[in-house]
Amino acid sequence: MSENPSSEISPQIIVIADVESNAQAIVERILKPSGFHAWVQSEQAPDSDVLVVDVTQLRGDPLASLRNFRSNGDDSPAILLAAHFPLSRLRELFRLGVNDFLLKPYRPSELCQAITDVSETRSAQADSEILTSRMDGLREQLRRRTDEIRMLSEIGRAVVSLDDLNEILRSVVEAAAFVTDAEEASIYLAEPESKELVLRASKQAGDKHATLQKLRVSDTIVGEVFHSGQPILRQPSMEAGPVKVQTGFLVQSIVNVPLRMRNNVVGVLGVYNRLAPRTFNEHHLTLMMALADWAGVALEQATLKRSVKTKPLTPQPVSSAATPEFSLGVSQALETLEGILKSDPGNEESIHQALDQLMEQLRGLDAMPVVNLDAEQSGEMVDIFGLVNETVDSMKNAAEAKGLELISERGKNIPLFRGDPEKVQQILEAVVAAAVRRTVRGRVVLETHYFEILRSQSEEFPLTVNVEMHDGAWAAIRVSDSSPGLSPDTVQAITSPELDPVSGQMGPGLSMGEIRMIVESMKGVMWYEHTPASTSITFALPIL
Repeated sequence: MSENPSSEISPQIIVIADVESNAQAIVERILKPSGFHAWVQSEQAPDSDVLVVDVTQLRGDPLASLRNFRSNGDDSPAILLAAHFPLSRLRELFRLGVNDFLLKPYRPSELCQAITDVSETRSAQADSEILTSRMDGLREQLRRRTDEIRMLSEIGRAVVSLDDLNEILRSVVEAAAFVTDAEEASIYLAEPESKELVLRASKQAGDKHATLQKLRVSDTIVGEVFHSGQPILRQPSMEAGPVKVQTGFLVQSIVNVPLRMRNNVVGVLGVYNRLAPRTFNEHHLTLMMALADWAGVALEQATLKRSVKTKPLTPQPVSSAATPEFSLGVSQALETLEGILKSDPGNEESIHQALDQLMEQLRGLDAMPVVNLDAEQSGEMVDIFGLVNETVDSMKNAAEAKGLELISERGKNIPLFRGDPEKVQQILEAVVAAAVRRTVRGRVVLETHYFEILRSQSEEFPLTVNVEMHDGAWAAIRVSDSSPGLSPDTVQAITSPELDPVSGQMGPGLSMGEIRMIVESMKGVMWYEHTPASTSITFALPIL
């Protein structure tokens, strides 16, 4: 954090925010400890020399609070804080007197420096060239963020298309160094038996390509990330100097993130600046987490393909897959049994009739054929309930850390059906993770539905939106949450007639455009619904 401002430059700062707690945190945790005179916007606040405007929600009119403040005659320069902002609205920033813009996440010292610069500019009546230069820099920064997202998506698709493990390791390391502009990058994988970490690939400063290795290296930071499953971002301090990674290896800054395969940490991806004064920030950490997600998917695919190639040709056990008719029969039998259990014990005639009906239903089930599948065929069958249970188990800790409930509600029995369970799991985990990230309080609910479509309508599962679904049996998963709603780009990614895989980025992992692309590749459909009480995303797949 920067040093306290001198008594000669002591501007009175008013903080405006669309989330009141954010304004209070900026005043109490950043500005006052730094020596500034600061207040949250109120009737008791004095006239301002500088405005700090924090924007969290970009839906509607994100500048409404600043516009209202200006309507009272205030013309003090403003500093805008936001995670991102549409380029089309830059002219509006000029009209509302925004002199500087900090993209979240920002360092407290950056905000303090921006306030000092704005105050000096105002007092010295600096010419408009300074402001123009700053806005040009803002434009360039926004363009660079957009390019990074597009580039990361392209890198991810290229990596997951590889089959060879060594090529994946080399490509991931090179991509990590490229997106973070790091001097060096490396990837460690754990040995399956001993769980000992081994350096498998690295890219050194000045090298054009990464080199493959297999070295056991004692790296305390890598070990910490592997065992905790949490990423690490470390910078040097004036007191401690460079960061010590291992004996004889000192770096100026470092980012290490875990590599996961189906929620299990199997390695660590890291980037380092040993000599360059460039430092990493939270944005670089976000890029690395996204790249690590892609790498985990690629490693899992390569592992599966390698196991298929090396699997001996021995007789495989068989498993059974129920047909939709069998599943429907089970549901009917269960409903009959439930009616018997809830019936009046004194009404013997009614009970006997219900038991006769149950007997007929069970005889019908017994007469139905059961399809025997070998192990390879079973791997092509989608078990909706099993995938939902796995997702709830893997995401429960993340939800509880935010004080959220993660609930699954099981509907009618859904038979196993032919499809790609890995893709369904990928869709489900991405949608649930996004719901957990955007929900502040309340709960996230996963519902399963089995229904029939006839002439684009369903009696069991009424469709509240206009989606094209052919006649036949369908399985659907709806993920509902208590968040205020979806961002405009996420809505556009779901509803736009043209599919754009890059659109609708919801955080680390798949974008909504990529999720929709996977759903439609399986002949499925997806839609969203929003009510005052909840927001939901549903994807449905045909049962062939």
